[in-house]
Amino acid sequence: MDLLNQKFLREARFYEKIDEKFSQCLTCERKCKIAKGKVGYCQTRINIAGVIYTIVYGLIPALSFNPIEKKPLFHYHPGSIAITIGTYGCNFNCFWCQNHHISHPKENIVDLARKAKDYLSPEKVIELALKNNCQGTSISFNEPTLLFEYSLDVFKFAKKEGLYNTYVTNGYMTEEVLKELVKSGLDAMNIDIKGDSSIVQKYCDSNIENVWRNAKLAKKLGVHIEITTLLIEGINTDEKIIKSISERIINDLGEEIPFHITSFFPHYKSHEHNLFNLTPIKFLNKAYDIAKQVGLKFVYLGNLPSSKYENTYCPRCSRLVIERTNFGLKEMHLDGNGNCEYCEFPIIKKE
Repeated sequence: MDLLNQKFLREARFYEKIDEKFSQCLTCERKCKIAKGKVGYCQTRINIAGVIYTIVYGLIPALSFNPIEKKPLFHYHPGSIAITIGTYGCNFNCFWCQNHHISHPKENIVDLARKAKDYLSPEKVIELALKNNCQGTSISFNEPTLLFEYSLDVFKFAKKEGLYNTYVTNGYMTEEVLKELVKSGLDAMNIDIKGDSSIVQKYCDSNIENVWRNAKLAKKLGVHIEITTLLIEGINTDEKIIKSISERIINDLGEEIPFHITSFFPHYKSHEHNLFNLTPIKFLNKAYDIAKQVGLKFVYLGNLPSSKYENTYCPRCSRLVIERTNFGLKEMHLDGNGNCEYCEFPIIKKE
């Protein structure tokens, strides 16, 4: 413990001691059984004398000020700015990771935490947010669940200043963690659905049912939900997969839930799977058509330059109600309640 940087060390909120050698982390559904002196799958949780600690509390290598549309969250405080932070590590190991330089750094995370000097307190995050005219916070870049304890404190300070709080997540936290996040002020989540059960098991070594369970629970608890699927040719572009995800969104969450289908850019270990190209536009267009045919009201295509598929059209009168460009708003035709100003159909849910 003396070798670790005390600034970034905090006792984990949820864990249990199994025996004299192992303790079990209960932050995410991996529920790692960690031996003394060892770290779990994500490398951000360590067992010291039977106590599980996070080693990344306030260790923030990634910070920016982003439009909420970049998350993407298209139906939550459109046009607002969120201070966006992230740390090291991930509880998934997707070969296509877009932020692999921090999610899967080449250097051991314990070593990174030991050498790091800059501690960013939760209070300072909110101070920076207010100074830069942000309306909310977003824990993103890597999997935000790894910043769980830190999130709780950031969220509480944010709420005192009237800011909203969001997660961009793979949705693999335990139910207890999700409930605690909501209790502390989590307002909105963009949840990544990477494919069907076989795809997620094969490439993420994870059970997609845990993700769907959390999406349903979050909505039940009043959290605004949007879903994203990164479309990768030969991995999850099968029409049956897109249809099954679309149907699951409707059946589990509702037809009004925004569904973002985004284009793949080769990253991380993509070359090991012979993936060197962007997702062909024909797959994106077909996925869009399937999702709309299934009955989803709000479907978007992402990672495309100047795409009309990032605009919002009213499901009732078909008029353009939100026009977006470069992650920003160009036009918005909503009344004060978030409804279409032409026919009063609800577009944005007001808090």
